[in-house]
Amino acid sequence: MKSQPLVLIIDDSPVNLMLLHNVLEKHHFRVILAEHGEQGFTIAKETPPDIILLDVIMPGWDGYETCRRIKQDASLAHIPILFLSALGDTENKVRALQAGGVDYVSKPFQKEELLARVETHIELAHLRQNLEQEVANQTEKIQLLFEALQLSYDKAQQASMLKTEFLRNISHEFLTPMNIVLGMTEMLLEDTPLTEEQLHLTTTAMKAGKQLQDILTNMLNFAQLFKGEVKEVLTKFHICDIIDHILKRLSTSLGEKNLQISTEIAPTLYSTFAGNQEGIYNVLIKLIDNAIKFTEQGQLVIRVQPIDKPIDLDDLDSMQPLDEDDKKYWIRFEISDTGIGIAEQKQAYLFDIFSQVDGSSTRYYDGMGMGLAVAKLLTESMGGQIGVNSQLDQGSTFWLNVPLEIVK
Repeated sequence: MKSQPLVLIIDDSPVNLMLLHNVLEKHHFRVILAEHGEQGFTIAKETPPDIILLDVIMPGWDGYETCRRIKQDASLAHIPILFLSALGDTENKVRALQAGGVDYVSKPFQKEELLARVETHIELAHLRQNLEQEVANQTEKIQLLFEALQLSYDKAQQASMLKTEFLRNISHEFLTPMNIVLGMTEMLLEDTPLTEEQLHLTTTAMKAGKQLQDILTNMLNFAQLFKGEVKEVLTKFHICDIIDHILKRLSTSLGEKNLQISTEIAPTLYSTFAGNQEGIYNVLIKLIDNAIKFTEQGQLVIRVQPIDKPIDLDDLDSMQPLDEDDKKYWIRFEISDTGIGIAEQKQAYLFDIFSQVDGSSTRYYDGMGMGLAVAKLLTESMGGQIGVNSQLDQGSTFWLNVPLEIVK
């Protein structure tokens, strides 16, 4: 059964105390009385009421002072205080509210009005307390949830670092014997007389060994880039030399397919540049190798052009420095093919680790889906951007934007 609300009345007039006491008790309120502010404060500390009815003019602490003292006490501050006074002018009402009161009833009061206001403020106070308690409970739950999420994140981060470390170590350990296998196989091909069958078997083993070497190299590069262990080395170079070197390395792959390859390098780019030559080379060779892999016939075009901004390709006619002080320029590399293309919904996560255009176990094209992920990390380490424009069954254009410094 719900207990009756407790009302504390603070008034120096015995007549007012008795009148208020009788009215409230008849309407099922419990009542305690105090004849001055100090006494009322002490009683409230001992037996906190649900509401306080407070007179203004009293000896000692007046009503305003009493109200301020109560509101300054943390254990009593939540109790609503309703002022009762014959001083009904606006100035005194404002002072009462400024002191911390919730309402002001002028004397002589109407019984029905007084009871309605007392009941309303008690109910509002209870609702506020319940709300504050609910907020506190929810805040505690949110805090516990946040701590649990933080713990999960820390564990996931730790697991990710351990996996990356394991990936790096195992790749490094596998590469050494793999290089020996490839070296011995190459010696067999170059220095040993072989029958036609032996030559076929050795060539097949060499091709598979190079594929495995590429996978291990990608794993090692990804682990090193993920942990920030790759240091950027800046050198002077010519863009055309990077393209020539890549084409010579991939000449065997191109010879196995009916592909024509062409290059288009803007005349203004036959200059000496300073930047991360090795990083650009590694990204481009992955993009070109990817284009060869997914293009059975047709053509590959390698374009290199200057651009004003990495995201605005409308004007490609002139080279503009990024900054007049550091003299850096945005250079755009594009590799266009006539291959199988990529569905639009798969382009968004194409550069994610282990992402595959065809992720099924029966897919036609092999690989672990690490090459493009490594290319993206390398590009970001150089302060560049990488992306793709593609249509299914119509080919793809992978692009790379990097800032380079021209050496005059």
